[in-house]
Amino acid sequence: MPDMVQVLSDLGGTLGSLLAAFIYIWHLQKSFQTERDGYREERDQLRKEALDERTRWVEKDSEADLRMIELQQSSYQSLMGVMQDTAKVLQDLHSSINELKVMIGDAKK
Repeated sequence: MPDMVQVLSDLGGTLGSLLAAFIYIWHLQKSFQTERDGYREERDQLRKEALDERTRWVEKDSEADLRMIELQQSSYQSLMGVMQDTAKVLQDLHSSINELKVMIGDAKK
């Protein structure tokens, strides 16, 4: 009978230590899960911030592109106006030179 008490005592101690080890592992697993969830939330927040920043840059880029197109159009229109004025001046100059040739030819006769 005393051996039976000793066996039950040893068995209870072993089961108690196994139970304590299980509870400790379970607690560690829960704390690691909580830490992992925190990292996941932080990563998701950083991804969202990066996406928002990229979206802002794309919007700014699009606005700058539109302004550049407007500037190119107005520059082109101004250039065309200058070229038309230059063509008119050259035409007037050509007419004046032809008239001058005619006048010089008449003066020689």
